[in-house]
Formats: sequence, C-alpha cells, structure tokens
Amino acid sequence: MRRSAIVVLVGVELMLAAANLNFIAFWSYGPHPEALIGVTFVLFAIGIAAAEAAVGLGIILFANRVFRTIDLPEIRSLKW
Repeated sequence: MRRSAIVVLVGVELMLAAANLNFIAFWSYGPHPEALIGVTFVLFAIGIAAAEAAVGLGIILFANRVFRTIDLPEIRSLKW
C-alpha cells in the first residue's frame, strides 16, 4: 500500500472541515445562538487550516525536491 503525502494532507483538511461543521451545528442548537462564539471558532479554525495547508505543502515540496518522491514510507526510510 502506497501512502502519498498529498493524500495524508487532504485527509487532515477533511477532518478539520468536519470539526468546523460540528462547531457550527452545536453552536446553532446551543443555549445562546445569538452569541457568535461558534462562528468565531470556525473562522479561527479556517485560518489555522489555511496556515497548516501552506506549511504542509511547503514541506511536501521540499521533500519532493530532496528525496524525489512524496511516498511517506520511502521518505521515512531515507537518510540525509
């Protein structure tokens, strides 16, 4: 089984999107939906996800440039 670094990064982004959906759902059915606490959490999480995606893609590009692959088991087994 080959595991691409891009697929792992997309999986992490998908989990963050699911967490954002849960924040919105629980906020809208909470005791005080007029207080925009849930929306604030989601906007903060979207900003964190954007930064995480940028750093993750930078690491993947660097690994591709150095190791000539983005296959995670191969990157893990190679040394500098």
